[in-house]
Amino acid sequence: MNIFNDLTNAVNRGINLMMDREIRLGVTGLSRGGKTAFITSLVNLLSTFGEVGTAERLPRFTAYDAKGISYGGLARPRDLKVAAFPYQNAYASLISEPPAWPEPTVGISEIRLELVYRNDDWFSLSKKNHLYIDIWDYPGEWLMDLMLLKLDYAEFSEKIRKRTAALSSVTDMSEWIKAGASLEADKPVREYELHRVVQAYTSWLKQCKEQGFAMVVPGRFVLPGDLAGAPILEFVPWVWDIPENCGSGSLYRTMEERYEAYREQVVRKFYRDCFSGLDRQIILIDCLKALMGGRETFMDINDTFDVLLENFSYGNSSLLGRLFSPKIDKVIFAAAKADMVTMDQYPNLLSLLRSMVKQASTRVRADGSNCEFMILSAIRATKCMYAEHEGKQVQVLTTDYCDEAPFFPGSVPPKWSRECMEFFQKYFEMRDLRPPKINPGDVIPEINMDILLQYILGDKL
Repeated sequence: MNIFNDLTNAVNRGINLMMDREIRLGVTGLSRGGKTAFITSLVNLLSTFGEVGTAERLPRFTAYDAKGISYGGLARPRDLKVAAFPYQNAYASLISEPPAWPEPTVGISEIRLELVYRNDDWFSLSKKNHLYIDIWDYPGEWLMDLMLLKLDYAEFSEKIRKRTAALSSVTDMSEWIKAGASLEADKPVREYELHRVVQAYTSWLKQCKEQGFAMVVPGRFVLPGDLAGAPILEFVPWVWDIPENCGSGSLYRTMEERYEAYREQVVRKFYRDCFSGLDRQIILIDCLKALMGGRETFMDINDTFDVLLENFSYGNSSLLGRLFSPKIDKVIFAAAKADMVTMDQYPNLLSLLRSMVKQASTRVRADGSNCEFMILSAIRATKCMYAEHEGKQVQVLTTDYCDEAPFFPGSVPPKWSRECMEFFQKYFEMRDLRPPKINPGDVIPEINMDILLQYILGDKL
């Protein structure tokens, strides 16, 4: 029965791809980049399609009226073996009293959406068309593991060795470096001693994550999921001198074997499940967090996207190509959490985003994909208004909470420089915003989601 269902799903999927009735949408973002909030907002918006006032709420999503969208909502899951994205729980937390942000992602989940719109083809007997949208959510901690697909154990170890040298002035790695120095690479594994070093290395990775660094690998070390306690996570990069006689059964070869098992059984499966067949991609970047972290953090996040995007297939994709060799033909880089700045800072935030992903976006375009940039807030927690300051009208932010006075968070530099970064860190007010107050049944407030919908879906309708 399962084989029959899998075959039926595969046939239906092939038909949908050939008829251009399915979009596999990749939402790419690092840890705490806003993926879960974005997917929650997107599902909420699409689920209200067909209701009165939708076109007025999304004026720049011109395809809504042009194609007569009459319905939007959840569709039957594509893969019954994958956990469903917890949309109802996420929305329930936003409308609770007091409101709470959706829980962070701890595993892979999927949601499939359906849009019904008018069929204008004169030769068709049906008056309705259907477009299906598949979206995956996953912990951002696991995303960086994609870089391991192109690195063997020796290359991975060398990359971490160079990284420890680059971060020696801003992170404390002495504990795991010292502990690992006592390991004997050419001797048999002593699991207790190795475990102690693995724990020390994991603590360093968590420290890097807390300081805002993006290149935290292997990602399952800081968020193991169902691999917690598994031997496949019992290895560390070898950053010390390697003896010449590390034969089979030695500590070094054992860690090499575990790394290869991790790369093949965990990372490659993760890539295959979530990324291998994408049609379009939304890349969420928290530019403000990167800037607030300092030069090393900013450059780290900047370099991260250059490395990450090497693992995706970009370019134009024909109908047959979508079946056998799918490519991402549209990419949008979005500066997330735009509700943390006033509207007059939007141009600078957009310019900052462009400067951060200049190399990555150039590569995407060189491969033949369309590429755009935008600022975005999937769940808008503030409103922008004018207030008088020293005889002048200035823009400030307000929230839905009466105990929070209007405030001006500060200015955003249009690109990175040491002077701008230092000014930003000193004067910009990076608040932990509380969620907006939303009544049950209300649409989640957002910024620029209609622009994103038009870019991602407009030509498919």
